[in-house]
Amino acid sequence: MVKQSLANANQQAKVAAASICGLNRAYKSLAWFWSDQDDLKLQIAGLSQGYDQLMIRGDQHVGRSFAAFYFKNDQLIAADCINRPQEFMLSKKVISEKIAIHITQLIDESVSIKDMLQRLSPR
Repeated sequence: MVKQSLANANQQAKVAAASICGLNRAYKSLAWFWSDQDDLKLQIAGLSQGYDQLMIRGDQHVGRSFAAFYFKNDQLIAADCINRPQEFMLSKKVISEKIAIHITQLIDESVSIKDMLQRLSPR
């Protein structure tokens, strides 16, 4: 098993053990994955199936760093992040908690992802 899949395997094992013990627990964890490929860090959050809008932060044609955000009915449902760990962390939070986020701010590189994360986190 690769280390990138360990968290998912652990979560599924907990649900399976609960089911064996007669407890009815649904598997509700956000699908996510990461992999280091030489100088690329690929990070994926959510499932992009059924999206109706795709927005990009960064220039996928220049350099090796951008994030693709998948929306369905104006709600972020998935993100593919290439060398963008902050965008990945933000995406996991927004998708998991079903937080509304302004698409224009999300793709505007003059808006700090760190600031967006801080605004979303309880104080």
